[in-house]
Amino acid sequence: MSAAEITRLNEAYLGHPGATDVITFDYSTGIPANGLVGDILICAAEAVRQARRFRTSWPAELARYVIHGVLHLLGYDDHNTRDRRRMKKVEDRLLKELAQRFDLSRLEAKP
Repeated sequence: MSAAEITRLNEAYLGHPGATDVITFDYSTGIPANGLVGDILICAAEAVRQARRFRTSWPAELARYVIHGVLHLLGYDDHNTRDRRRMKKVEDRLLKELAQRFDLSRLEAKP
């Protein structure tokens, strides 16, 4: 998703100005718990920018966004400092486990 697209959605649905890295829409309200129900929208351009900022690879940053979105679908929140720290701790642990099982740099390889 482009920065322009995610900016439009961020402003229209969340009331936040500007681009963001990931937006999660949880559709599970009123639906019997039978897995995750929602959309995770990710801005790849933001992943590239943030990877440079945090000195990591864009595939690792992209994987972090997927994990972040899934955590939102599981009920984690990041609206206050305490919840953000808790979510970040789980996010970091899951990203580390994922990186141990899969070579995330292979996402950069061209077919």
